Amino acid sequence: GEEFGGVDVKQDTEVRFLPSITLDNGIKIGADIQLEANTSTDQIDESFLFIDGSFGRVQLGNENSAGYTMTIAAPDVTLIGVNSGSLTAWIPFSGSAGNAASGTVATGADIFRGTLGATFIENLRNNDAARITYFTPRLAGVQVGFSYARDPADDSNTQFDTNGVIDNFIDFGANYVQSFGGFDVAVSGRWGVAFNPDGSNPQVFSAGANFGFAGVTIGGSWAEQNNGGTDDGQAFDVGISYETGPWGVSFTYFNGENVDEENPTNVFGNDEEIDQFLVGVTYALAKGVRLGAFGAYVDFEEDNGDAAGNVASSSGDDVDGFVVGTSIGVSW
Repeated sequence: GEEFGGVDVKQDTEVRFLPSITLDNGIKIGADIQLEANTSTDQIDESFLFIDGSFGRVQLGNENSAGYTMTIAAPDVTLIGVNSGSLTAWIPFSGSAGNAASGTVATGADIFRGTLGATFIENLRNNDAARITYFTPRLAGVQVGFSYARDPADDSNTQFDTNGVIDNFIDFGANYVQSFGGFDVAVSGRWGVAFNPDGSNPQVFSAGANFGFAGVTIGGSWAEQNNGGTDDGQAFDVGISYETGPWGVSFTYFNGENVDEENPTNVFGNDEEIDQFLVGVTYALAKGVRLGAFGAYVDFEEDNGDAAGNVASSSGDDVDGFVVGTSIGVSW
């Protein structure tokens, strides 16, 4: 009932304020405040204070968890990203599609910070909760991070009532980044847990690795959510890239799966799944300026549709499509 084909323009713009001061003892204190230039809800994205020194880094405020920020994923030189859910800006595999005449159908829901959209996930898909985060100094290539958030509330100073609800979000992350001559290695792992009064504590896991030599990088990542109800699922990506001078080219594949929120109690076990393929090339025109071209294919499938009830054989609301585009990224 809707027409999405044709030539269109999409953009993602953010203005970051990064004030800082270095004390006489060498400790650096600053802030990171991110203003969204294209938004209908969240005007300020992350906003946090940081303290850097020989002891490592401390962050206080609204930001993703340590495990999320330390994740290593498959190489991807494009400005779009297959491991992010960004392609839903063209192909409606998230949210809803349709109109009054044809009827509206719901498609995938766990795109943002969930396993249907990325291996960069957060426990119960909480995002930019008010956290205390600590990163150790990087020693012999190894860095460890820890985050704690009392509750999942984002950008709010309202006292959150945790009586009888899931709270105390704890997250650990670590990665190893090192070069051996011309051979580069990057490996990451993370675990996170929150506490449910009924004892079914939701947990997240992920791992990733990249290996590079002579401009070629191969790698991938995996993530899983458990005990998260309709957020439960798994995701992985794999990819290869080649960079030489100002040029970069890559091919990346992403697969995500989770419990279908439209009918989660079905005894047959409903789920929904997405496959994304992305190939692209970029060229660094100048410092902070990259041109790109990309092609992508998306295939979203679910076991049951909106009117499925508890019938396992009902067809789901499947979506697939192609995108071919050019891009330009500017940062300074």
